[in-house]
Amino acid sequence: MYEVGFGDCFLVTIRSGGTASKILFDCGSIKAGPRQITDVVEDILEAVKDPDGKSRIDVVVATHRHKDHVSGFASPLWKSVEVKEVWMPWTEDPDDKDAQKIRGSQAKLAMALAANTERKLRLQENLRVKAVNDLALNALSNEPAMHTLHQGFAGKPLRRFLSVCEPTEATFEVPALQSVVSHVLGPSRDKAVIRDMDPPAGQSYLRLFGGDDLSAGAPEPFREDWWMDGDPPEVSNLLSAHDRSIINSIGEGFDFDLAASLDKAVNGTSLMLMLNIGGQWLLFPGDAQWGTWRMVLETPRWRQLLTNTTFYKIGHHGSHNATPVDFVERTVGNDFWAMVSTHHVDQWPLIPKEELLSALGKKTTKIARTDKQAETPTPTFQVVQDRYIEVEIPLLQ
Repeated sequence: MYEVGFGDCFLVTIRSGGTASKILFDCGSIKAGPRQITDVVEDILEAVKDPDGKSRIDVVVATHRHKDHVSGFASPLWKSVEVKEVWMPWTEDPDDKDAQKIRGSQAKLAMALAANTERKLRLQENLRVKAVNDLALNALSNEPAMHTLHQGFAGKPLRRFLSVCEPTEATFEVPALQSVVSHVLGPSRDKAVIRDMDPPAGQSYLRLFGGDDLSAGAPEPFREDWWMDGDPPEVSNLLSAHDRSIINSIGEGFDFDLAASLDKAVNGTSLMLMLNIGGQWLLFPGDAQWGTWRMVLETPRWRQLLTNTTFYKIGHHGSHNATPVDFVERTVGNDFWAMVSTHHVDQWPLIPKEELLSALGKKTTKIARTDKQAETPTPTFQVVQDRYIEVEIPLLQ
């Protein structure tokens, strides 16, 4: 688990019979930790070098397109890395019409929110507006990084766009990963879930910003050319400090609700994977939130898989809207390994959710978190300060 600040980057190395297979889950950050994401990329490329000095990764998994999961792929260093396969959620499929619609809707809302909040931040620094702006920027298209994932790397990798569909297709093996069985638990293609991926509140908001369904010529209310520096004397005498505060805060709640809706929608596209490697069961849920978790927990076959979990990448940086109580208290077993990549951000003081980590701590003591490296339980985990935390999980088969 690399120290990327607020983001995710996990490297799984499977050693067997003198060979090593390598899986990289995400590489991104929205707020840097002790080192920049470009430094982390250099660390990864060094770690995946084969004896001939060439950097190789068997499978790159991009769980979803949020900046805190993909920004590192914008580095030009990836051009020389040989990759066999790239896995992304089905919503990244460039030929899928539903996927095109979802990406388009999310991108429009992200751009509108970013433009609006950046304008407000120029007027005054406000923690709530900053939170909206960060959520919007996190959801923007991240084109250089996504270009690498879709068209970059050396070795002409195969791209797979994964979804929950027929059970025979949701469980598979690939030549690139010998003796690894992969189970795709999300994202779903169910129409109800798709609606959650397409923020419903966004359509009315987009009418202010030139969306496709607009009536031509509709003006944006309170646009900048209506503003003036200071107040006319007759207005200045009428407005108290309290009045000004109320006026300045108008619309902030609307922006925040839309940004939260957008954030959940993009997280709703997140890959949720369970890997069976040598009898160990590794659960990587990305940032999957309640829609995906509910579907998995209500599907007997998938719920049974969750009971096998021996390693858990704690979802969504330890936030409240991932890792359901049902999973912690009634599904997962005891004494599993767990890691959470997280970092304090002023705008989101409840991430990580300490109540969640405390509940997980009642099931296992083998939990490592990047924001509290000094408290990492050793010798279970090995810590390379400010760079990464690693754990060796023995193969059972």
